[in-house]
Amino acid sequence: MKLIYNLKKILFLFALISCSEKPTTNRTEDISELKLSGIKQLSKQEVKVIDLISLETTSENLMGQDLRIRSSADYFFVFDEGVQDCVHQFEKNGKYLGRRAIVGEGPNTLLRLNDFYVSEDGGLEVLNSLGDQAEVFRVGVDNSIQSIFKVDYSPSSFTKLSTGDYLFYGSYNLPFVSHRLIRTDSNGVIQEKYLENQYSNKMLPMTERNFFESNSSLKIIETFNNRGYHFEGNQLKPEVAVDFGKYAIPGKFWELDLMQGGFELIAQNGFANLNGSFESEDLTLLSVHLQKPEGIFKNLLFIDKRSGEQRILETSLSDDYLFHYPFGVEQKQVLFITYQSVLKKEFGENLNQDLLNKIPDQEYDYPVLMKVEISSFND
Repeated sequence: MKLIYNLKKILFLFALISCSEKPTTNRTEDISELKLSGIKQLSKQEVKVIDLISLETTSENLMGQDLRIRSSADYFFVFDEGVQDCVHQFEKNGKYLGRRAIVGEGPNTLLRLNDFYVSEDGGLEVLNSLGDQAEVFRVGVDNSIQSIFKVDYSPSSFTKLSTGDYLFYGSYNLPFVSHRLIRTDSNGVIQEKYLENQYSNKMLPMTERNFFESNSSLKIIETFNNRGYHFEGNQLKPEVAVDFGKYAIPGKFWELDLMQGGFELIAQNGFANLNGSFESEDLTLLSVHLQKPEGIFKNLLFIDKRSGEQRILETSLSDDYLFHYPFGVEQKQVLFITYQSVLKKEFGENLNQDLLNKIPDQEYDYPVLMKVEISSFND
């Protein structure tokens, strides 16, 4: 698991190439083709923090940086991808409610926790994938665990559709995965398969988020693919294709085993991957990661859906991750997760007093949810 997790942190990545050409967005066969060059840079001064929500933190719920966040009407649910031992539940004001879906060996615990799904009313379902089979559980408010169904598939992530069907993503993990995406009914019976797996060499299973539910739509991305997909009406439709330039995965990579030349090949020059796709009626955000020999970088592409304007915000994991971890958009507001220490280092006392009051010094450094607006889109 440690090896898989470390590789995940590297293989999660996606990049923008900057040159003097004008930005282009072409559409071919209903696919938007993005050439991400020459797009106007967005300075941090143009990103205005409008609200902060501190997540209550004690010795019982210390978390890292790689946090998978989903929400319902009343709660935030947070999964630490580096530990994968439970789902932490918070009220919308940041009050900690406790651990859900706990990994362990006792009653009402799980052997493994790969992913989770939250319904609008706060219902929690989780994925336990082991070997060539997976099981979906319902987690009660009292943390009771009830099996919903098993499926003969080896997924790393899942989501639930409004029809009651489920989607599972299995990556390039042959021989367990003949298709990287499947749809099952509510009993786990496979109804349809998508994205045939034609990679025949050895590949470790990826630990990544593949499903992004927002604005009544479902976006799907995957490692080593420059395309983003939209799922609607039981159909998987490619929606965007990104030109990664020199950071594109070379064709020779697919001829090699990942651990016997494949990773070394792409690490020499750096490589790119889609990492996140968020959308509201007003705004689209593509999260873009780039692995370079000198470190991990991210570019965030913002698109104003009404005007078509585009902006790029660049960050570095090593020294500037105030805006490194987006987790959603709401209307024209962008949601980020950061830490109190990062906010204090970046802004000092320059935040207004109402915001400063929301991030007091405490015994432990703690996560803070930020809501921001891009001033250049609101002029």
